Amino acid sequence: MTLRFLLLAVVAGLPAPGSAQLPLPPVHDGAVVEGPGEFRHDGELFIAGKVVLRKMTLHLHGPIRVASGATLELDSVNLVVSDPDGAPNGASGLDCEGPAHVIVRHSTMVPEGSAHPMWRLQGSVEVDDFVTSNSEFHLNRVEARLDRLKIFELEISQHSHVTAHGLDLVFLSTHTSSDDHLRFEGIPVDRTFTRNLDLGSGARAELTGSRMQIFLLYVEGHAQATLADIDRVQLSISPQCSGTFQLRRGRFGTAAHPVAIPDDKSSDCPFHISLENVYVDTWDVYASGHARLTMDNSEIDELVASDHAAIAINHSNLYADWLAVAGDASVAVEDSTVGALALAKERPDLATSEIHVAGRGRASFSRVRFDCGIVAADDARVSIDHSPAPPKFARHTGNSVIEADGAKAPAAPSLQ
Repeated sequence: MTLRFLLLAVVAGLPAPGSAQLPLPPVHDGAVVEGPGEFRHDGELFIAGKVVLRKMTLHLHGPIRVASGATLELDSVNLVVSDPDGAPNGASGLDCEGPAHVIVRHSTMVPEGSAHPMWRLQGSVEVDDFVTSNSEFHLNRVEARLDRLKIFELEISQHSHVTAHGLDLVFLSTHTSSDDHLRFEGIPVDRTFTRNLDLGSGARAELTGSRMQIFLLYVEGHAQATLADIDRVQLSISPQCSGTFQLRRGRFGTAAHPVAIPDDKSSDCPFHISLENVYVDTWDVYASGHARLTMDNSEIDELVASDHAAIAINHSNLYADWLAVAGDASVAVEDSTVGALALAKERPDLATSEIHVAGRGRASFSRVRFDCGIVAADDARVSIDHSPAPPKFARHTGNSVIEADGAKAPAAPSLQ
């Protein structure tokens, strides 16, 4: 008897739907696991060879890892994804070790708790009716056919080619290469459109009958990008340089008088963004190396400081969708608001709004109003002074220290 029929025989003898979750049977090359029923898998789910899952609800408490050359097919599967407590965004996502084949038909994916599933895909992807909540696809050298995909963020980068119909996106995003020269013009938001798009790092997309709310551009290295006549964008920069920035929200520039970021007089950063009648919603900042940055009057969604980066932020709003300080980096925030849990009903991704400080990272907050919690680990140091609204919680492990107005917080999870 083949493995396929052995598994079908096992599943046929399981209790009817509505009973307790059952362990997902072991999956190996050639496995076909078919419900109906509710199954659970704890820890990593490793896919090698060809594996088919059908007609089930699968509760995942860990990531999926797909081996190079493997095929994973999901047909009429309802995925329910949970992250371990305190895990970073995407901890219980899907990662391809190399080019693989992922097929999804008539399926759904929803997170539980603070999970935010991220699928980092390589190879080939086929989707026919996949409805997700608070989830992301990141395509790296992927040939994809997507029909009726609903997802929070779809990133198309690194020479990926996408043919899609009926996309329903919050974010359509792309990463530049380090030396791209790009122009994005008239990309529609909040309405159905059909367009062929040349995206960053050699990627292309042919989209029909699709919608998105925000166009998100990740600018890398010394890339140059011009954006024109777009009604809602989010811009991401990855500086390893020095400068003073005002990363504001609003509509900027015209064809005759574009707005340049950064200003050459206040920065030595090599990247260049030109805005011509573009509404910028928020910014992401991923600083590394020996970056030395000052940001005033800014609207920042995600902020990550690593290596030896040092960032000073004043009179700004930091949503802290993901705010992390690691390595030997430091962040000093004054007279600002940090966190956006109150906006989670409008933007489910902000349910994970949180500050993480690890390694030998340093973070100081003076006269800051918090709408999130703080987690410190390793040898990190966090100081809080004169906060009009203290953190929702403060947790620290290892040798890390959190101080509020000069008093050290105990290991218990609350400063309030």
